[in-house]
Amino acid sequence: MGTSILAGKKNTYVISGDRHWRYMSVNDRTGLTEFGSGPVSDYHAQGWDPNDQRPEHTFLRVKGGFIGITIDRQNKKPFIQFTHYDINGNPVHQEKFA
Repeated sequence: MGTSILAGKKNTYVISGDRHWRYMSVNDRTGLTEFGSGPVSDYHAQGWDPNDQRPEHTFLRVKGGFIGITIDRQNKKPFIQFTHYDINGNPVHQEKFA
């Protein structure tokens, strides 16, 4: 599926696991939000200059860890929350969408 097809779907997010860095970006052309889960270890974090944070990056971290996704309701309203954690399980970035 192309990104233009995905961008046309309401409440759609892309999650990529095949990167050696972690990020959240919003495509300025399509508005599609993408999360990169990154490597599990700091040792395998590489391939992106941490100083090369571009306008589309809401979050960029060249370190290991994992991503957690929560889908729930708060005050009867559904939400989805994405949390990037470091290798020790500490949250380092979080985004919540209603």
